[in-house]
Amino acid sequence: MRSSTETDNMSKLTVKLDFEDFPDLYTCRGANRSPPIRVEGILPEVRSLAILATASPRDGPARVAWILWNLPVVPLIPEGFPGEGVVKSPLHAVQGTNDFGGIGYRGPCPEPGEGEAYLFRVYALDRDIEAAPGATWDEMLRAIRRSLRQSGEAVAFATR
Repeated sequence: MRSSTETDNMSKLTVKLDFEDFPDLYTCRGANRSPPIRVEGILPEVRSLAILATASPRDGPARVAWILWNLPVVPLIPEGFPGEGVVKSPLHAVQGTNDFGGIGYRGPCPEPGEGEAYLFRVYALDRDIEAAPGATWDEMLRAIRRSLRQSGEAVAFATR
């Protein structure tokens, strides 16, 4: 990635979710659909977007819940990406393998009485990246090196 000085000077994206507490639709209790994500402040030189979502339970390490890249530059990333490596709808994109062993989005699924925080990071890149469908977060991270122009994040919580 970039040095901390370069990252600190990087223009930030504004990333917004339509909720602070997960509706069941976007969790394992519901349809387990990927949520819509709003992105504002995209620079003109940006050519593609990428997403990393991490799940952080109260008593455990963060785990990768969703990796998506080569999204077109749009102000609204729609909900409902299917669990496929190469996605044609709702937008064309490529997805990686999450830490739960699947390709695509894995929504919150806390145990009764527990909770999870989900951090959605959006990366704005100056090109599409070359990473194979099903790639891991580490592989995607290596692929976006030197292409990152902006980033931003939003957090939501799930309890049960």
